[in-house]
Amino acid sequence: MKRTSILAAGLIATALAAHAGEMPGLPSYDTDADGQISKAEFVTAKTADGKVSEEQAEEKFIKADTDANGYLSQAEYTAALEAWKAAKAKAAPGNP
Repeated sequence: MKRTSILAAGLIATALAAHAGEMPGLPSYDTDADGQISKAEFVTAKTADGKVSEEQAEEKFIKADTDANGYLSQAEYTAALEAWKAAKAKAAPGNP
């Protein structure tokens, strides 16, 4: 019963935050805190450590921005992240 109450409270808090324009789960890429990730925010974050080129970051953004509005929503970011993780796992040695 206690677990159900905690889960319900978490779901309500998430729904309220999303309703207020805050999208929990977006990474720190959303530097202006508008609830979406712009292409500039994405490219800046992805290229910060020097492991990804600006061109590679832009290509990833374009693939992730499925509605082509120039921003990644929570749903687009989550779907892209899952796809990238699946592709990385598949490419790992020992995987068919």
